Amino acid sequence: MQLGGASPAAAPARAWVHEAGSSWMAGHSRRMRLRRYARAMGWDLTTTGVLVGDVDGVAVRAFEDRFHATVLEFVAPGVLPRMEMVSADTHLAQVSDGMRDVHLGDAAFERQYVVRAAEPWMARAVVDSTVRRALLAAPRQTWATKDDRLVSRSGARLEPLDLFARATALRTVIAAVPWEAYSDRRTPPTLEQVQAVVSERRMRPIEVLPSMPRHA
Repeated sequence: MQLGGASPAAAPARAWVHEAGSSWMAGHSRRMRLRRYARAMGWDLTTTGVLVGDVDGVAVRAFEDRFHATVLEFVAPGVLPRMEMVSADTHLAQVSDGMRDVHLGDAAFERQYVVRAAEPWMARAVVDSTVRRALLAAPRQTWATKDDRLVSRSGARLEPLDLFARATALRTVIAAVPWEAYSDRRTPPTLEQVQAVVSERRMRPIEVLPSMPRHA
C-alpha cells in the first residue's frame, strides 16, 4: 500500500475534531524532515505544522497536539460504525456510553488492544484478521470513530516513518467497513446486509474506495 499519490481537487475547509498544536516548531531538523516527507509524498505541510494529504484516496491530516501526541484524522466515504480501539493495559470496562467490549477470539491482538463498539457484530466484521495483523504491525496507537471521521492518537512525536506505518494500518480499518451494504453512506446497514457483503468479499479483492477531498 502506498502513502500519498495524486491530490484530489481542493474543497472548502471543514471543521476537524482537534486543533493542531505548535510543538512541531521545537526542532529545526525534524521540521525539515517533515517538509521533505510532505514534498516526496505529494502532501501539504501548513505553516502550523499540519500534514494534509491522502492515503490511497482517503483524506487524512496529521499533527501534534499540545501534549506532544501525534493525531491522525481520516475522512471516510460515509458514516463509520461507532467503535474504538484502546490499550488493553489501561482499559476499564464500562457500559455507560452505550459501547461494549468486543471479543474477537484473537489472544495476541487482545493482549495489546481492546475493541469497543455500539454494535459488536459490526466491529467483528470490520476488525477482521487482516485488519488485526495490520494494527499489530504498526506502532502502538488508539483510535475512535465519530460520524465519518476516524481519529487516532499515539504518544510518539510526529515522525515520517511512524506516520507512514500507522496511517497504512488505519487505512485497512476504513477499507474493511462494508460500504457496499450502505444504501446512502449515511444509514447503517443491517446484520443481514453486512453478512452478505462479508461473504461476497471473501470471493474478490477489496474494493478501492473513491477519492475524497483534502481539508486543511
